[in-house]
Amino acid sequence: MNKPKLTIQQVNALDHQTFVDTFGFLFEGSPWIARDAEIMRPFASVADMHDALCKVMYEAAERQQLALIRAHPDLVGRAARAGTLTPESTGEQAAAGLDSLSPAEIATFERLNAAYKEKFAFPFVICARENKKESILAGFDSRLNNTQQQEIQTALNEIAKIARLRLLDVTRGDLARSTDTQFAARSNKGAIDLDAEISYGKGQISLYRTYASEMRGVPAIPESAFTGKPNTLFALEVDVEVLGDNFMPAYTEGDNSNVVATDTMKNFVLGRALEYQGATPEGFLDFLGHRFLDTYPQMQRLRLTAREQPFEETVVPSSDGFGLSNLLFSRSHNSYGMGMLEMERDANGPVVTGHKCGCVGLQLIKVTGSSFASFVRDQYTTLPERPDRPLFIHLDVFWKYSDPNQAISLDLSHYIPTEQVRDFVGVVFHDFVSMSIQHLLHEMGIRLLERFPQMVEISFQAQNRLWDTAVESQENPKLKVYTDPRPPYGMIRLTLSRE
Repeated sequence: MNKPKLTIQQVNALDHQTFVDTFGFLFEGSPWIARDAEIMRPFASVADMHDALCKVMYEAAERQQLALIRAHPDLVGRAARAGTLTPESTGEQAAAGLDSLSPAEIATFERLNAAYKEKFAFPFVICARENKKESILAGFDSRLNNTQQQEIQTALNEIAKIARLRLLDVTRGDLARSTDTQFAARSNKGAIDLDAEISYGKGQISLYRTYASEMRGVPAIPESAFTGKPNTLFALEVDVEVLGDNFMPAYTEGDNSNVVATDTMKNFVLGRALEYQGATPEGFLDFLGHRFLDTYPQMQRLRLTAREQPFEETVVPSSDGFGLSNLLFSRSHNSYGMGMLEMERDANGPVVTGHKCGCVGLQLIKVTGSSFASFVRDQYTTLPERPDRPLFIHLDVFWKYSDPNQAISLDLSHYIPTEQVRDFVGVVFHDFVSMSIQHLLHEMGIRLLERFPQMVEISFQAQNRLWDTAVESQENPKLKVYTDPRPPYGMIRLTLSRE
């Protein structure tokens, strides 16, 4: 018996692991996409959920994208003939009529699969449920002329279509796809009914506001000296994304009457930055979202992202020796804070419907006090056990509030500054003797949730960048020379949520 389809409300109510277990199959052999998209909840619709999943896929590193593409089986390949495909792939190939081919047709597919993989080093991916064998064979012929980069992009686009259909198999998309628009696409063959998912916006809007409001009222914590900053230089990079269905005529009819030009968005962001009276990136996004939705009735929903552009006060001579300049700043290439808000209108005006905060780009090295031992060993294992080792990690940390208003309020008594999170994870790394990176991240997460009761969820994305040992001193075992490791790098993810 088929399981009942989930509503978007039920999707948003799932705990982290159940979400990943439920939707990990959407992208073949790649549950990490569901894991990374989950932190973007709540979703306003199934279309929003699909947008979030595809955003993770398209923004992933190329090696992750290639691994995703290579997880797909060959069409009419050995796995299909042996009956070892996933149930989803089996049904999708059958929908295209690939389960009832003649021996000659099977031989043709085998020849084309081999030619394609020889040229591109990954399997031919196409949304089988939207095609039949004739169009798939035509796709082989045309796509074999592409470059590898063109085929990577084409394969990802096809995977997005596959994931969408799989998602609609398990969710009540007919009721929840508020951003989808049914329309008739005209062609020389008549009209065809299609679904569409659309958004548009302006990315990487850089702004540098001088003498913004000082950040005051941040509670002190034992792990950080940070309690505020003057905001003499308030520098951000902002993305604006508009979601909805009312501007679909711009696509279907060339009617731009509901389209706000993205250049207008850029100028609007820069102009409103002068008016902002708050002190935090999240507060600026809330201010900006209210102004956008109040000014442009054509905008139904927004996704706004801000990334701090870090600058540090330089050290200059002072009457007491040396001190920080309040005039001269140098750009920092260290970690930076980020915030994301999703906003729409309700009966009372603009409201926040989703949020995420983060500290991105941490690079931390601890020269001793970490280990990795007692792991599974077999004939493929070459890594030695290391009871004590230096540990170098690249780390991104993201969190959510139990009440999003605490992230955007002018009252900063419950605000969680990026600077305090950065200092906090450094203190944990310094103090804690870890048995693995997983062990370290779990300790960081537990302590952060204990330190900040307003934090409802904490997640980590880490890479193991442990240096390779190049030279060791024969007289003093502490003296060593290291060099950067070659990729690939170990990847570790963890999300902890309060019950």
